[in-house]
Amino acid sequence: MKKQWSTIKEGIIQRKKMIVTVSAATVLLFGGAAGTAVYAVNKGALSEDEAVKMISDKLGGEVTQFEKDWDQPTTYEMTVKTKEGYQDVDVDAEKGEILSQEPEDADDEDMSTEQAVEKAKVSMDEAEKIALKKVDGQVTDAELDSEDGGLVYELEIKQGKKEYDVEVDAMTGKVLKTELDD
Repeated sequence: MKKQWSTIKEGIIQRKKMIVTVSAATVLLFGGAAGTAVYAVNKGALSEDEAVKMISDKLGGEVTQFEKDWDQPTTYEMTVKTKEGYQDVDVDAEKGEILSQEPEDADDEDMSTEQAVEKAKVSMDEAEKIALKKVDGQVTDAELDSEDGGLVYELEIKQGKKEYDVEVDAMTGKVLKTELDD
């Protein structure tokens, strides 16, 4: 009986060792594969620092935004501030070539709030005063937005039970639209 019990015990120990060995091998195999994949995605012939320096030198400007395009892992996306304005630039991380370069549009959603406010010649307070001259009431909402390549303040003004939408050009202060909101 003792002999049978010790044989059973040895069999269980052997199985446990086999399971541990197979599990460890699996973890190492998949961990190595995942590490290799991450390295391959992050590895380009051009480092991030090299890409920033290359684009800064080539365009004569300062890189203000930089990100790796995770949909296209071999592409760096940058915004560069030059004398002519902001440029959106895509760079091939493997070859160091500029894939695309275009002026950043005023209506580009990537324009930071800081950039938009910097561009606007009319302040939010001034826009509110201008809008209130057109529609007497209380401003309930105001935001700086881009529309048709230009910056506008979109304001909502409550007048009694009525609500108006007023747009003020952020460059000139001209009222572009006054509309009763339904």
